[in-house]
Amino acid sequence: MAEVSVRWLQDGMLRTGGLADLAAASASTVWVDVVAADEETLQAISAVISLHPLAMEDCLHFPQRPKLDVFEDSTFLVWLLPELPDGAGIVSRELDVFLGREHLITVHREPLPPVDKVAAHVVDYLARGVEWTLHGMLDLAVDGMFPLVDSLADELEDLEDVMLQDAKTEHLERLYGAKRALVQLHKVVGPERDAIRGLARLEAFVASEAYMYFQDIGDHLARVADSVDTYREVASGTMDIYLSSVSNRMNLIMKQLTVIATVFMPLTLISGIYGMNFRYMPELEWRFGYFGVLGGMLAVILWMLWFFKRRKWW
Repeated sequence: MAEVSVRWLQDGMLRTGGLADLAAASASTVWVDVVAADEETLQAISAVISLHPLAMEDCLHFPQRPKLDVFEDSTFLVWLLPELPDGAGIVSRELDVFLGREHLITVHREPLPPVDKVAAHVVDYLARGVEWTLHGMLDLAVDGMFPLVDSLADELEDLEDVMLQDAKTEHLERLYGAKRALVQLHKVVGPERDAIRGLARLEAFVASEAYMYFQDIGDHLARVADSVDTYREVASGTMDIYLSSVSNRMNLIMKQLTVIATVFMPLTLISGIYGMNFRYMPELEWRFGYFGVLGGMLAVILWMLWFFKRRKWW
């Protein structure tokens, strides 16, 4: 069941109500917030404040990509709020917005912190206009991206440190998770930056004095995008560290195995010669032949280990 909250100013005082109060509130600066919208609720709102059918359809089908659609009497904005739950990658919650000259309609599936924070001080925002109310939400949403990017940066720095010491498969899995989160975040930030720049230029719906403030949100998104690009390069560098570490460890193992195989080569030769058991081999009848051959093998092993150590091959 959809939850509809209608807030408007009347004689400088904040009024609140539900869907039944929308007709009376529509003559003033009004903000309609809809949680878990259904088609019936959107149709009822559209009967008072005209909503474009295509935008209404987008509101009913989650998820959508960030975008900005401009219609004759309103503009429709899809905004994603990325989050980083533990071990789940980037999860985005959607906020759909209808912005008109005197009305603001927000549609979302679950409560969103930026919307709740603006609602707590809605009088200050509505007194300036609906575009300022929208600005407050978007500004808070973008500010929430910076801790998310910092969290990914800390994860990559930690992975760099541990991979330099001892690269393991679980570290690679964490690295892939961080890279996947950065790619997902890049897919959100890029379209939102284009949408906010387009919204800032809509003189019909955004007052000229609000232009710079929306542009400032675009600048913050540009900073987020630059950070995401930087940390994607860091993630690629961390992958190179992992591959280099694995390659070095493999080379060390191969060197150790080569030393062992090389040590046993002359022993195999000696044992092969005496394994032929020809009748006239003089050592076969020697009383101390067995112990002499073992002593010779031991001497060969010690000499080869000393030689490899001196050449720093082992």
